[in-house]
Amino acid sequence: MHRMRHVLYAFVLSALAPLGVRGQAQGPAAGPLLTDDLCGCMSAIDLKKDDRSVNFAVRHCLEDAVVHHPGEVLGLLDRYPERGSKAYLLGLILGGALEGSCAPFHAVKVRLQQMPGQGSLKKPGT
Repeated sequence: MHRMRHVLYAFVLSALAPLGVRGQAQGPAAGPLLTDDLCGCMSAIDLKKDDRSVNFAVRHCLEDAVVHHPGEVLGLLDRYPERGSKAYLLGLILGGALEGSCAPFHAVKVRLQQMPGQGSLKKPGT
């Protein structure tokens, strides 16, 4: 659970960070099945709901994408063996991939930026 929080944090950072920071993690793009599923899930999020509901929906999308595509996730992480936290790197790669290819992600990113704490995606109580 602790690692997933790092993935979610890095994912949001990748959406909010300047392009130069994301550029360090870019290289191999996330696989098409992983990003297609993640983008599809993002498109189903009702951004008019309260912050907590949107936060939960985004976390759900990320967790499902990672769980349903472990081979793609491991393949991405194997390409950067000594580059720090795997969870953080995965978040950067996923956020970077969606930034360039997923229109619904842009709306989600804007909504997260409007949240207090800029959409940290932390689970309640953590």
